[in-house]
Amino acid sequence: MSETLSCDDRGVIVVCSGCDTGNRIAYSRIGQKGRCGTCGKDLPAISQAVDITSSASFDKLVADSPLPVVVDFWAPWCGPCQMVGPEFSKAAKQAAGEVVFAKVNTETQPAIASRFSVRGIPAFALLENGAVVRQITGARMAAQLLEWIRQS
Repeated sequence: MSETLSCDDRGVIVVCSGCDTGNRIAYSRIGQKGRCGTCGKDLPAISQAVDITSSASFDKLVADSPLPVVVDFWAPWCGPCQMVGPEFSKAAKQAAGEVVFAKVNTETQPAIASRFSVRGIPAFALLENGAVVRQITGARMAAQLLEWIRQS
């Protein structure tokens, strides 16, 4: 199973556990129950981080998501980022249905990182209704991330 979900400018792609079909969940419907378009099985809540591959998909996610969005700014060469990755995934599983977790690779998406004035990584931003609520820099364990989110 992949550690991240893919997305495009229309939504997040969730794979049905019943028939392995990819189903697009529109950003505006994140957090709602959905059914597989092929087999009709209920789709699970988003419990994996969403891999952001374009500014368009990022902008749509943060603008349209009814759930808060936590962004992990990272890079493949960053040792602390590699250590935080599994913790970020663990937090995503624990907060499924409450918060959407997104990963932004600062090497491939520098414009997004620049908008948030990211100077050091790993860095995290919490957004609600498209607006930044809080930002922090530095490695965090899953429990620390969840506590930071819930303090908002």
